[in-house]
Amino acid sequence: MKEKKANSGKEKRDLVGPLLTGIYMLFLFLSVAVFLKTFAIQIGWAQVVKPEYERYFQPREREHVIEPVRGRILTYDGRPLAISVPYYDIYMDCTVRKEEFKDKPEEEAKWRAKADTLSMELANLFKDRTAAQYRKMILDGRDKTNSKGKWIGNRNLLIKKNVDRQTMLTLRTFHLFNEHPYKGGFKCEEHSERIYPYDTLARRTIGTMKENSRRGLEYSFDRDLHGYDGYEWLRVTEHNTYVHDYDSLYRPAVNGCDVRTTLNIDFQGIADRALRRQIDANREIRGGIAVILEVETGAVRAMVNLVRDTIPGSPLRERNNLVLTQLGEQGSVMKTVTMTSLLEDGYITLDQRIPGNNGNIPGLPQDKHVIGYRDISVVHGFEISSNYVFAKLAQMYYSKNEQKYYDHIFAYGLGDSFAFDIEGLAKPIVNVPGSRNHSGTTLLTNAYGYGISITPLHLAMFYNAIANKGRMMKPYLVESVERDGKVVRKLGPAFMNDICSEATADTVSRALRAVVTNGTGKQSLSKASLHVAGKTGTARTVLMEDEGRMAGNPYQDRWGRRKFQGTFVGFFPYEKPKYTVLVTVYSYPSHNEFYGGNLPAKAVNEIVNQIYSIDEDWSDIYVVQADVPTMAPAYREDEDGRVPDVKGMGLSDALWAIESRGGKCSYSGNGHVVSQKPAAGTAIREGQTIELVLR
Repeated sequence: MKEKKANSGKEKRDLVGPLLTGIYMLFLFLSVAVFLKTFAIQIGWAQVVKPEYERYFQPREREHVIEPVRGRILTYDGRPLAISVPYYDIYMDCTVRKEEFKDKPEEEAKWRAKADTLSMELANLFKDRTAAQYRKMILDGRDKTNSKGKWIGNRNLLIKKNVDRQTMLTLRTFHLFNEHPYKGGFKCEEHSERIYPYDTLARRTIGTMKENSRRGLEYSFDRDLHGYDGYEWLRVTEHNTYVHDYDSLYRPAVNGCDVRTTLNIDFQGIADRALRRQIDANREIRGGIAVILEVETGAVRAMVNLVRDTIPGSPLRERNNLVLTQLGEQGSVMKTVTMTSLLEDGYITLDQRIPGNNGNIPGLPQDKHVIGYRDISVVHGFEISSNYVFAKLAQMYYSKNEQKYYDHIFAYGLGDSFAFDIEGLAKPIVNVPGSRNHSGTTLLTNAYGYGISITPLHLAMFYNAIANKGRMMKPYLVESVERDGKVVRKLGPAFMNDICSEATADTVSRALRAVVTNGTGKQSLSKASLHVAGKTGTARTVLMEDEGRMAGNPYQDRWGRRKFQGTFVGFFPYEKPKYTVLVTVYSYPSHNEFYGGNLPAKAVNEIVNQIYSIDEDWSDIYVVQADVPTMAPAYREDEDGRVPDVKGMGLSDALWAIESRGGKCSYSGNGHVVSQKPAAGTAIREGQTIELVLR
């Protein structure tokens, strides 16, 4: 019996070992399984697509790009031409507290009453909908259901896009919107908008960065203006909104730099208005340009590009930068190039006379300007813009060595493009000897402005060099790139080369002045406020194929119409040149001709007069064209209680004299006081307004 009990205990002990081993192996297996699953989960995070069940155990994250503030484009004196400002899109979550008020009808009624008031406030502010329409829009968003009748609501009801900061702050005072967003539903998304304080002035030069229209300074200096993007990771909150995740990587944005241009917005406005006044009412004018360069530096102080679309009479707009892209034959303004070459080579003098030949040169059209002349001087041929005179001079002095003439063309910068601050400057076309389009008469037609195609900017650069005593400066549009007022990169003036001697430049300048005093520019410019020297030019332009041009005559269509461009280019004041100005007008196909001495010269006359009236840096160079009031001392003794005599005073002195006696001023014009109302000596009352007229 004892033996059986001993065997039974031994059997039980024998069973315990396998049982413990089994339990151990089970836990070992589970441990390995947990380890492998943990490893698999870790590997799974590196995959693009995560297992669906894992997404529900992790907070949702997304990368958010932080856009920098785009830099400003400034005038030469710091006034903004383009600036980025914050704008806001306003939305409303119409579902807020809807579930909370499901069993509280009195609270829901209060919320809807506030929505009624909000609707009236929105209608009064925006005036684009009635209060009833706003109320319906909000309540429809609150009660919105899907196709199956299930309530879903509208969490992002658009109220208004692109409101400014002041309007956004006003909205935050309205009913519901003045509460916490989870109670009132106010949502606001900020973004930057590019605005242009001077509206359309210089808009083609400033440019844009729109998706389908990237051009101008905005495009050429985009890297500087844009800055560097930042980024942050956002995680979702329990209220289904995203907040910054401080456990993730973060890089702040670096705002863009400012670009300081050479543009003088006052000059830009003057040139724009002057050009519009000459061409806006003429339906046959397709467009016009104006350029003002500073003589000493080559800085572009104004660049106007006004163009209509294909329909005559349509509005003039800054559509295309014709100053850079309008490659074409420039006409008689190129005679100055020929004269400069002849003078520099020592072949001619201004008083030299050549045979008239009734304006005939074999192979060229007769020049009717010189019919009946036995002989004619070089300067007179220049004054009357004779094609014959300059073709004859080229034939006399360059026909045996044509390349010498073309070497001058390239030395003047007229044979190639150059690096300009905005893209699009066209490359000139010069048919040099030996090229496919060079013929026996090419030299002669080149001498008076045909057969060489250049841009208006090239032409202005050449005349600017003549005004600068032969020293050619590259036109430039950007002074510097700046950050927080400190210069990051300086651009500024760039010397190209000396195109001629100072003596040659002075002689050419005298001839250009003679054009204004005795020649084709006299009628429009002889009475300008400052002495102007320059040249008129009228050129036919080649018609496009879709303009119905004739097969054998690219300058005329089948109805006998032609396109013209009229140009005046010169500088002022003649005695000490400070600015070079070029104005060109372009016509549609027309039976009329448009001369450089007419509309362009009249626009230049207005530009000169207006600049003269606002620019005080003229030293002692001026032209008296009318009765000027006698200058008076800055202060005159007057009896107390009487209107002082301020005639002849400058504005600041006149204001002081009147306001120190208790009066107020209103004024018009600029310059010095020429009349006042009431008259001097009249009894003055406290706060009385004195009207002044200045010229």
